Amino acid sequence: MIGPRSVNMLRAGLRPLSVAALVGFASTCQAQTAVNAQDTAGGTEAAPSIATCVACHGALGAGTVTGGPRLAGKDPDYLVHALSMFKAGTRASAVMQTVAHNLSDSEIRELATFFSKQDPPLAEGAPPQQSQVLAGKQLAEMGAGSGVPACFSCHAAGGKGNGARFPGIAGEPAAFVVARLHEFQARAKGKTPAPGTMTAVAATLNDAQIEAAAAYLSVTSP
Repeated sequence: MIGPRSVNMLRAGLRPLSVAALVGFASTCQAQTAVNAQDTAGGTEAAPSIATCVACHGALGAGTVTGGPRLAGKDPDYLVHALSMFKAGTRASAVMQTVAHNLSDSEIRELATFFSKQDPPLAEGAPPQQSQVLAGKQLAEMGAGSGVPACFSCHAAGGKGNGARFPGIAGEPAAFVVARLHEFQARAKGKTPAPGTMTAVAATLNDAQIEAAAAYLSVTSP
């Protein structure tokens, strides 16, 4: 869930943060976001963890232009599954594994439910080139020949997601999409991926296609 570029400030000994601790390393605006997130959660068991999440995932899980993926509006079962894999150590991310290790199953469910109900604006950043957006739209809706299926063929119309297996991808920051697809490509180099998997699809993409898909998804409403 958290891209490797978005977590420099949380590399060591990360734990659920109080609002006071968040103020210590985040901007005033970000700290206020954490306060609001805790208030919205109604003082539930997971409230301190919400403050931790927004530090890297943006206000109400909107995502960040530096690569923090969007959590807002995603299927709660997908979020539970992802956090559970991080907790078990079966999904790679040193930071997220550290975060999830300290979460109870009930906290994981509360966090997933909270972020699934949020609908903040897209992460703000420099607008992508229109030519890239159009190329990405073609790729997302139609694919590229027989070797590259349309993104929406798995992630549902508009990239809004399809249950716990295929997360929503519309509205994801471009930096995250690029980094995530490169991760899949690196994985494909280490082991031949099973046909039809995201790893297999990513392995067929070139850099221009990755940038185009990222540009289009970053400006597409979830």
